[in-house]
Amino acid sequence: YKILNLDMRTFTRMRMFVHAEAMENIEPGKLKMFMRLGSDFEKNYYEYEIPITLSDAQAIQQYGSFSDEYIAEVWRQENNFDFEFDLLKDVKVERNGSGTSLSQLYEAVDPNNPNNIVKVKGNPNLGLVKGVMIGIRNQEDDGLPQCAEVWINELRVNGFDERGGTAGLARLDMQLADFGTLTFSGNYSSIGWGSLDQKLAKRQRKEILQYDVAGSFELGKFLPEK
Repeated sequence: YKILNLDMRTFTRMRMFVHAEAMENIEPGKLKMFMRLGSDFEKNYYEYEIPITLSDAQAIQQYGSFSDEYIAEVWRQENNFDFEFDLLKDVKVERNGSGTSLSQLYEAVDPNNPNNIVKVKGNPNLGLVKGVMIGIRNQEDDGLPQCAEVWINELRVNGFDERGGTAGLARLDMQLADFGTLTFSGNYSSIGWGSLDQKLAKRQRKEILQYDVAGSFELGKFLPEK
């Protein structure tokens, strides 16, 4: 578990390295690792699950330490967590459109990697992720225990949402002869707007449109002088 309060909307991807070695004979696909992101770990979360590919311990011993072959075998590419946050949001939109209850766990396949599964439950919000949970599942249907050594390294967000923001304001004063005055004013700012000295995470995360109309009229012009 890692407890945090982070707005992940300013980033584009989540990444983490995973290594696994079997301490006894384990068939491929028996172990899976998952990562949960959300405001809690039971009712409101996103989950990304991958099957674990076990490294060949004998092959590791044959390679020289820190050689390219050694690193490739220890940190196998297929074990890496590397997914876009937009994928999580897309699955949530798909779930909402399907009519599935928020209290039910909804699953979908990652279109970029059919072996990986994306899940959503409740109403998670990437704007305020309070915690990350990582776990391992035993997929053995007969209930037999599995024994393996698993390492994880460098859990990290990656990439910035570098959309530039725009802002503007306008004001219009109208004098209607001696009858009255009208004033129109408004301002607009888009997602990503901020001052030059602000960090990216502090930039505006919502679109704002404000307007105001005010007037002053001499209604006595419609009545006799007396």
